[in-house]
Amino acid sequence: MKNNILWISIVLFFTLTSGTIEKTAFETTYFKVGIDSKGFVNSFVDKKTSHEYFPSIKPVPLLSLYKDSTYILPVSFQQNSKKAGEYFIKYQNGSLATIRIDSKGDYLRFELLSLEPRNGIQAVVWGPYPTIINEKIGETVCVVRDQKFAIGLQALNINTIEGVPDRDDSGGVIEPLPGQQLPDSLKDKIGQKVEVNVNVTGDMPEYVRLYRGSAAVKKPYGSELRLFSRDRRIARVIQSKQGDKNYSQYVEPIDVDFAGSAIAMFGCSAPSALDVIGKIEQGERLPHPMLNGVWIKKSTIPGEAYLLNEGDPALSIKYAKACGFKLVHMGDVFQTWGHFGLATPRFPKGAEDIRKATDAARKEGISLGVHTLTMFTTKNDAYVTPVPSDSLCKTGSTVLAKDLGKDDDVVFIKDPTYFKNTGNTHTVKIGKELVNYLKVSTDEPWRLIDCKRAQYGTLAIAHTVGSAIDKLTNDDYSGFFPDINLQDAYSKRLAQVCNETGIDLMDFDGFGGVSPTGHESYGSARFIDLWYKNLDRYPLTCGASTFHYYWHIYAFMNWGEPWYNALRESQVNYRIENQRYFDRNLMPGMLGWFTLSPEFRPEEVEWIQARSAAFNAGYLLRVDENIEKNGYKEQLFEAIREWQNARRANAFTAEQIERMKNPKNEFHLEKRDKNKWELYPVKLNRGYHHKFRMVQTGEPVTSKFIVNNPYQEQPLQFYITLKAVGNDLTATVSYFQFKINDYQTITLNAPLKAGDRVCCDGKKVYLCDKTWNKLSVISSDKIPVCGSGNNEIVATSEFSGDQSPSLDIEFKSVGEPEKVGKW
Repeated sequence: MKNNILWISIVLFFTLTSGTIEKTAFETTYFKVGIDSKGFVNSFVDKKTSHEYFPSIKPVPLLSLYKDSTYILPVSFQQNSKKAGEYFIKYQNGSLATIRIDSKGDYLRFELLSLEPRNGIQAVVWGPYPTIINEKIGETVCVVRDQKFAIGLQALNINTIEGVPDRDDSGGVIEPLPGQQLPDSLKDKIGQKVEVNVNVTGDMPEYVRLYRGSAAVKKPYGSELRLFSRDRRIARVIQSKQGDKNYSQYVEPIDVDFAGSAIAMFGCSAPSALDVIGKIEQGERLPHPMLNGVWIKKSTIPGEAYLLNEGDPALSIKYAKACGFKLVHMGDVFQTWGHFGLATPRFPKGAEDIRKATDAARKEGISLGVHTLTMFTTKNDAYVTPVPSDSLCKTGSTVLAKDLGKDDDVVFIKDPTYFKNTGNTHTVKIGKELVNYLKVSTDEPWRLIDCKRAQYGTLAIAHTVGSAIDKLTNDDYSGFFPDINLQDAYSKRLAQVCNETGIDLMDFDGFGGVSPTGHESYGSARFIDLWYKNLDRYPLTCGASTFHYYWHIYAFMNWGEPWYNALRESQVNYRIENQRYFDRNLMPGMLGWFTLSPEFRPEEVEWIQARSAAFNAGYLLRVDENIEKNGYKEQLFEAIREWQNARRANAFTAEQIERMKNPKNEFHLEKRDKNKWELYPVKLNRGYHHKFRMVQTGEPVTSKFIVNNPYQEQPLQFYITLKAVGNDLTATVSYFQFKINDYQTITLNAPLKAGDRVCCDGKKVYLCDKTWNKLSVISSDKIPVCGSGNNEIVATSEFSGDQSPSLDIEFKSVGEPEKVGKW
């Protein structure tokens, strides 16, 4: 219902108003905006082509007012005859806004100078502004584009934020792309929102689109751009829903007003959008970070693959150079989150040791970075224990309804509203004591039941009736958060860490557009803005999410983790959906995190590399000393280097890139000369199993497979992994044979046990250990040929008993090479 309030108000206004409405045009180099005498925008024109981008709907307010879920519309718009560039907008409720409008060449600048009388107005909304553009809708950057033209807004201060005050249009939506199949049960639910939590599910359906903001949104006529600003001096209570339960959060007032809210509006050719934003940043003194003399949005460095190693920095440098990477993520280096001390076993002298490591790495051409969960606060931090800060973030507060003795385990409270959402730790703060409780009673007198006193090193004392009791807000790791004031200390401290240590990357994990304080993305923007302003030099910054203001500061966004499923299954749809987000929001591509497992074969690494090349996206690769166990170690590193070299050289054709976008397609790349490679299509037939079953005495156990080779006739290639059945590690498989198309055979006479692996490269068959180190040649006979098309392969073996290991088998075939690069 709320979604339609603004448009219903506009329709009613025009129904009740008649007469000719004059129009004033405001122009930039490329763009013309029409505003009528009532204060409504009614035209967006590309000056070069005279094409109209305003849809065939009623005009919309230049600025609307918001109070108690109602949008209040303007009734007149006129120039201030005494001050050039100033305009007055009068509203239905009697409020009068003073607006300044300036043409800055490539963009228009709009600023709200004042609004009087306030009449209880809680927020002001720029627009929302509709366009007919529907191709690329940048929900974070607030720019919409088609092949020819772009229209965008940019907030010019941190209290002008994305979206509108009464709803959040971000999240997952059932919206299949062409060719994607939708279950019958969902075919009547296209456009409906769905929850996306890949932490729980491991991935997301391919027919779900994920929108990470609401600065721009899709509309039936095209798109809509919107920014707004709130009077944060007015306390609020916000409602949230978790499952089937509704919860409340009190948002404490702060001295931040919407007067001074300002935006830049522009229209330009689509390829010029990024350049215009750069001019806005410089002209309006927004963050415009430079890296090696290049604006971060134009630098290729943020799209590079990089390495994670949480051990010895010297080892990190070794692995980074082997991969051809220039950046190493060292992981978490902090004693606690909150005060962010640096003296740890890895770096006993704290900042001094980290500075030595960053200096040494830089001499090798390698940059080092660190990770933090930003405003997450660990329970062993001095802001929590032994004396908790009064500035820990609160969900809400009430007072004690009865005296509380120091040994009492039931706490009587006046109002249960903010205590029903227990959070992870069920923690309240009473004076300087932290108390955990099981739940809130369901009847009066309201009470916290089964309380545990003196938590996290605090001291249990008696408290008198009427004492304040605060429900503390939890982070996702069962820690706490700072409030809007204490977060300033976190921000300054993390800037100090960057300055002291010389790190070249700060990974702000757990940081996005929703502030735990309830102050929306203003709270997050305040944090990152203060951090940026306290730096002595700009380091790369990244995180798991971003928002409109942070877009100017961050280098890249990277998230998508490797530990939920097997490589080709772990968040694959999610990783690809992120690439669509990056593209429409003018961001560098990133595929997320991967782990270089000691059990990987080259095929696993090349699967990652093909996706990196296809989407022109970097990734994080987690590598530790366990990789030394891998029998393919040097081949893995070589594959990473060469694929990334080819990617940097833009060596792949558009047709090759399109094929590599499909995660089901596999490839192999071989270097032939400088800037010359050959790309081989690869087919891995996986999911074949051979295991013990009861048969007649003397009869061998057989399994029949149909294996498709889509390429030319070639020698058979395969991998076998032997897995234990039960706990028996001594039982064996012997006299193992493949028979191909009822004619050719290959026989392995060596006994095979659980943990063994076997590989055939088309020339010889090798017995390998668990991490693919070749232990011996178990067949050097001529390898049978696998024909083009379907092949029948029969596996036959003898098992030593019902506890003999099972065999997982993969067959591999390779197509003819394609030239890549400058031949």
